[in-house]
Amino acid sequence: MALSSKNKLLPILIGILLVTLCLWGRRNALAPTQVSSPQQTPPQSITLVLAGDIMMDRGVRRSIEKNFAGDYHALFAHTPYIAAADIAFGNFEGTAALGGRNVGSRFSFHMNPVSVEAFRSAGFDIVSFANNHVGDWDRAAFDETMQHLADNSILYAGAGKNYADASTVRVITVRGVRVGFLAATDVGPNWLAATATQPGILLASDPHLSEVIAVAKAQVDVLAVSFHFGNEYSPANSRQEALARGAIDAGADIVIGSHPHVMQRVEEYNGKLIYYSLGNFIFDQYFSLHTMRGMVATVTIDPQTFVLTHKEEVSPLSKEYIPQPLVPFDASMLVTKTFTP
Repeated sequence: MALSSKNKLLPILIGILLVTLCLWGRRNALAPTQVSSPQQTPPQSITLVLAGDIMMDRGVRRSIEKNFAGDYHALFAHTPYIAAADIAFGNFEGTAALGGRNVGSRFSFHMNPVSVEAFRSAGFDIVSFANNHVGDWDRAAFDETMQHLADNSILYAGAGKNYADASTVRVITVRGVRVGFLAATDVGPNWLAATATQPGILLASDPHLSEVIAVAKAQVDVLAVSFHFGNEYSPANSRQEALARGAIDAGADIVIGSHPHVMQRVEEYNGKLIYYSLGNFIFDQYFSLHTMRGMVATVTIDPQTFVLTHKEEVSPLSKEYIPQPLVPFDASMLVTKTFTP
């Protein structure tokens, strides 16, 4: 039986459809696959938290024993920002030892060594141990304090088993960024200056200080230099300015000041950062509002450019000498004239 013209066309149409489908499939098989690349996460910044003078003896010790059954962890009940920081730094004002003998004055500090563990538990990573109270209880207590700090994995700058050690930069590496710390005191005790063979501290009057700073900077990406300097209960003076700016010129990126027990001005110098005095973080100087609070600085480091940004807040002290939650910083809080306790 003869096929109709419609029936004759049907096989042809089917053939055309099969060829088209085959070519379409081949073209798509050869086409490159488009894969969306995952979004790059920017490198995480590094945060430094800088606190001022920390002294856990005398009135602080009595308060802890009376009000908190001797538990020094109570001092850090309101300081979560310390543990949250990549690096937390403070000035360790005095010795923490059982041994030694008082060779200082009525203002000699001899902290209970158990306080060091609480200090580390709070999140502190490194301290300056170059200040006028580290020799209050003679060399024995000085050496013992360094051992207690080391036993609790707390680095200390500005002190060591000899001059080479005391003048060596302490380095903490965070996500590949090397942050270094040096420390020196301009208010003694000069008799405790480290020598080639004797343990001791680094003095700000060291004639090789600029070289020490330059050598340190060559080993790190960001360098912080701590100075124990200035006059107590006073605004920053010209000596502080000369030392701080000189350290920046030699290679420091941040200068951290302590000793005046009051907050002094913050300065940006040649694109770097100077804290002339952070004031008290833990101390028992109840006689003034200025001495019952301290600046807490958060410095953020860009991990690629090492550019610094900073924020200042204030930690008030309670009547038990416990640092309270941070409050906003205002320039009116800075000391503007010298006062006598």
